[in-house]
Amino acid sequence: MQENIPNPPYHEEESEIDIMELISKLWKKRMLIIKWCCVGAVIGLVAGFSIPKTYKAGVTLVPEVQQRTGSGVSTIASMMGVNLNNSVDAIDAETYPDVVHSTAFIVNLFDLPVTFERKDSVITAPLLEYMKEYQRAPWWSAVIKFPFKVLGWCIDLVTPDKEEEETGDGTLDPTNLPKKERGVVKYFAENIMVNVDKKSLKTQMSLEMQDPLVVATVMQAVTENLKDYMTDYRTSKARQDVKNLEVICEQRKADYYKAQQTYAAYMDANKSVVLQSANAERERLQQEMNLAYQVYSQVATQLEGARIQAEQAKPVFVILEDVKVPIKKAAPSKAKLLVIFTFLAGCISAAWVLFGEECWKKLKENLR
Repeated sequence: MQENIPNPPYHEEESEIDIMELISKLWKKRMLIIKWCCVGAVIGLVAGFSIPKTYKAGVTLVPEVQQRTGSGVSTIASMMGVNLNNSVDAIDAETYPDVVHSTAFIVNLFDLPVTFERKDSVITAPLLEYMKEYQRAPWWSAVIKFPFKVLGWCIDLVTPDKEEEETGDGTLDPTNLPKKERGVVKYFAENIMVNVDKKSLKTQMSLEMQDPLVVATVMQAVTENLKDYMTDYRTSKARQDVKNLEVICEQRKADYYKAQQTYAAYMDANKSVVLQSANAERERLQQEMNLAYQVYSQVATQLEGARIQAEQAKPVFVILEDVKVPIKKAAPSKAKLLVIFTFLAGCISAAWVLFGEECWKKLKENLR
């Protein structure tokens, strides 16, 4: 019996034929593709030379882990690997990005004096003024914004003037910032990068700006402000305890001095008196004086302990890599832009040759 031998599949051959046809189409239109790639390369170079240079500065720090000492039982338990301290900070290293990106934190940077060069002259100005007046932008951004500016001018002509959204003393209100200031806040919130390692708590912060000295100055200020913020947060309760104990200590001190003066005055007035009633009054006054001194001594001891605790509560940051003024630019990379735009132009031209041209012909025929 003759076995039925199946015919060999032609899928591979047909696919090879299709691929060869596609390659043939591309080869026939190779000059068009090359022209598109040249256009893409020119666009990439124009973009590379038009985008302002930016410089990157960063810092790496590790916050000290707070070890709160409790009772003897909790100390022994911690030695055995059991943590009986359930107190958790509301703000820790993992919330650093939220702190740094908050509006209040960024607004505190607005008055930071920064120094930069413009046209062979050195200028020192607040950071807010630098961001509003001295930031460069690509030429096409002005073209894109021009219609919106014209529209804004027309709206301003028919609407009453708006007052500056500032407080009475001329300072900015973080809850109600003007439009330009909100744009500056948004810029820093999007460009200050904060990466925190959850295990080691190592924190890396970086920022890109158009001037190397300005970006280093801003990053140094961000680091110092973050330290001050955490110090203020960690020591706020301890400092409040110190203030309260200082008031109580002064009151107990006054009570002790008053009891001491009363006892001394009674003793001076009753030196030669041997009556039992006088002796009883003397003992009562002496006990009141001793009790007032004990209370005053205990409060004074608590006050010193609170002061020590306030100092111990200050967080310590270990700077692994300090802020440095960048020398080389971080962006834009002209070579990358050249490759990207050339590649995109080649892909678009190839897609047009393989599919777009035929679809366009069919569309024109259908429209006739």
